Amino acid sequence: MKKFKCIILILLAIPFGLQAKMTVEDFFKYPQADSLKLSPDGKFLAVRGEASGKKEVYILDRKTKKIKQRFFFPKDYEAGQFYWVSNKRLVVSRNKKVGPLDLPARTGYYFAGDVDGSKKYQIWPPRNKAGASSSIPKGFRVVDTLDGDDEKVLAVMYERGYPGLYEFDVYSSRYKKLETGAVKGGSLLIGENNKAYVSIGVDDDDQNLILLYLKNKEGEWEKFAEFKREDGMISPLQVYDNDSKLLVFSNVDEGKSGLYSIDLKTKEKKLQYLLEGDADIEDYVYEFKYDDPKIIGVERQPNYPEVTIFDKSSKAFKIQSMLESAFPDKVVDIGQPTRDNRFAIVKVSNDQDPGSFYLYDSEKNKLSFEMKSLPWIETEELGLRHPVSFKARDGLEIRGYLTLPKGKEKNLPMVVLVHGGPYGPYDRWYYDPEAHYYAYNGYAVLQVNYRGSGGRGRSFQFDHYKKMGREMQDDLTDATLWAVEQGFADKNRICIAGASYGAYAALMGVVKEPDLYQCAIGYAGAYDIKVFKYSDIYERESGREFLNDAWGYDNEEFAYERSPVNFVDKIKADLLIVHGTGDRRTPIEHYEVLTEKLEEANIPYDSLVKPNEGHGFADEDNRVEAYTKMLQFLNRNLKSRVTSSRVN
Repeated sequence: MKKFKCIILILLAIPFGLQAKMTVEDFFKYPQADSLKLSPDGKFLAVRGEASGKKEVYILDRKTKKIKQRFFFPKDYEAGQFYWVSNKRLVVSRNKKVGPLDLPARTGYYFAGDVDGSKKYQIWPPRNKAGASSSIPKGFRVVDTLDGDDEKVLAVMYERGYPGLYEFDVYSSRYKKLETGAVKGGSLLIGENNKAYVSIGVDDDDQNLILLYLKNKEGEWEKFAEFKREDGMISPLQVYDNDSKLLVFSNVDEGKSGLYSIDLKTKEKKLQYLLEGDADIEDYVYEFKYDDPKIIGVERQPNYPEVTIFDKSSKAFKIQSMLESAFPDKVVDIGQPTRDNRFAIVKVSNDQDPGSFYLYDSEKNKLSFEMKSLPWIETEELGLRHPVSFKARDGLEIRGYLTLPKGKEKNLPMVVLVHGGPYGPYDRWYYDPEAHYYAYNGYAVLQVNYRGSGGRGRSFQFDHYKKMGREMQDDLTDATLWAVEQGFADKNRICIAGASYGAYAALMGVVKEPDLYQCAIGYAGAYDIKVFKYSDIYERESGREFLNDAWGYDNEEFAYERSPVNFVDKIKADLLIVHGTGDRRTPIEHYEVLTEKLEEANIPYDSLVKPNEGHGFADEDNRVEAYTKMLQFLNRNLKSRVTSSRVN
């Protein structure tokens, strides 16, 4: 990429001198900022952070940094999505705070407020229609802010299950329906003229069947394609070129994953950009333009993050190139510019930096520092996260990340840290507080994107359903042996740990390989497949289908053989089991049946159970207590050879 020629970088002064060593609180307290958004005129900043212990959003005057408006929700509610609908009005969704291992629980409530601190109230569901919930549409998603009208937006809502495009007043909550989508429970995509052109969703009778409808020349919905989830996706991205073409991501044709255009008149599909390799798209890069910016590139992560911009003549490419030169070895994410295409928020991050936010002025070609996500993290004291790969016993390439203590790399005590899911989630190169916490305290940390993980296309995920406890577990075993063979890990000082499915794998690891691991940590884990009947997954028909297809729930013999709770007599390693009584994803019954079996077999274990905690501990004090206990457990089991422990 081009060298950066003349950008001016303004930073806050950082005092010199000795700094206190980082504590467990530093690694696991919530960020002061995780997202910044400029108002369309660039005068105000909306910031979402968790300094109070749960997410809130506040509006700052960009120049004075004075707080103008604040969205803070009482009890166990917190701020979710937020976006500007005009120069002076911000909309914020309300979520129910849940455990950090689970997705936010959306409540369907939205609030709005002006930057002068006035007119802050609930806009959805309408306050003036209390008791009429059965007669109003469900859901609320803004799809266009209708520049030139400070009071109205376009929103997608649902009536009798079908998505509809509505004109919505963000002050009075009045709404008018404009049109209806073709697929029940689906979504709509609109064009530059604010008309719906795409309707996509799941078939009522087959939850794995995706239906895609496009408008025909008469303006009526016409089915364009249908496909099974496991056979790939056609994901509509945007309508462009004067509403004549649709840009989609498609991987339904094996070996031809990429971006395609569909002519909305002829329905002809043409390849625009072929994606090499098997890395999924993490995000899209847009032209540096406020109004209807076109997608001009992609972000992917085959090992390190990569940004590829197709249009080398675009302003976005020039800005991206300059900023990457100014921040070598960091990922640069450029936010939506202001309406005059002058200012934008830029976030830079890497495996050591959780995120630093800057204001970019394209007119002056200048950056000014705004704030850090976690300013208390001393990035220079952290080790690096290295992409790794190896061949599993059946020849499949497995990838992952190895985080090492600063200045150390050989014959280390090691934590095999297994991510949850298992299907879909995957470990990334970015800053990981848990991996860095253990590495900072002297441990090598190995994270494995075992088969079934996301990030590498549909076959790597869907082809490995029902392989937990066997092939998926073998990948973790092979990874551990690889780290020992490479000299990173001492074979006599290894612990396997994880949360959710990661806890399942930790327990299954010490069942299947009793002499490989000296200890195991299970956090909010699933230990008995049949206990999923108490899970929130089981409450939904689609969830029950998933449990049957992926976990073999409906097969008694399979569920028994793949549940570590049934083989605790094989365990030699020391155990620490952590759980919350309010966990709905992996209910407390998992903990209860496991500990009951351990006690019956006279196998000792340590435990920590916290009341009312969900899927992972949300309360900051409980998080600190849990991770303090985890480190103490590791040190106790591997302490004879641990040379540097800086958190007591």
